[in-house]
Amino acid sequence: MLNELIPGTIWNAQYSLSFGPIKIKTRMTVIRLSNGTLWVHSPIEPSPELVDALQVIGPVGHVVAPNKSHHLFFKAFVRQYPSAKGYIAPGLDSKRAELADYDQLTGQQLWSPELQGYFIQGLPVINETVWFHADTGTLVVADLLFCFGPDNSKLTSLVASLLGVRGRLAMSKTMKIMIKDKDKLIGSIAPLMDLPIQRIVLAHDQIITENASDQFKQAFSWLD
Repeated sequence: MLNELIPGTIWNAQYSLSFGPIKIKTRMTVIRLSNGTLWVHSPIEPSPELVDALQVIGPVGHVVAPNKSHHLFFKAFVRQYPSAKGYIAPGLDSKRAELADYDQLTGQQLWSPELQGYFIQGLPVINETVWFHADTGTLVVADLLFCFGPDNSKLTSLVASLLGVRGRLAMSKTMKIMIKDKDKLIGSIAPLMDLPIQRIVLAHDQIITENASDQFKQAFSWLD
């Protein structure tokens, strides 16, 4: 269930979700920080098997709900690790009042600059922070970008095609419609263009490893 992506440093695990007849997978990403603690992005259901697997690789220190949508298992996951600290996306407390006691992400948490956060402005529907792990060149993304591969149901593949995210890294057409301030979005994406991205770990479906930096730039070429 817990798969090693970068030996000794980054792991990921997936969980299946159903939205009516549409089935997709959501991904939790785990990064071991230099002090040995684990940073958990977009937690999935904390099954006994997953909890046991995480205990083998290190103590969970930080649990992150990176945007206003990726919070389904956040509270249940944090409860499994009393010594861990939970962080939520700005505005998520208004959507989920029971999460109001958790600190809001700023991008400059105590693990920076080892793991640098970039808040994406202009998209208040998600208020997402994306994360760059410099030592491995890994960009961790939730819903800012999608890429659905061939191993999906016909219906899921059809929806991905309609949204412009089947077989290509891109913002979904739905997300583009929800942009409230294009200039702010451009300003948020600009510093990401200069990062030495070697891979992009998406919350849904694919992990981008081939020409990741070029694919990232192409995904936002329409903003020019």
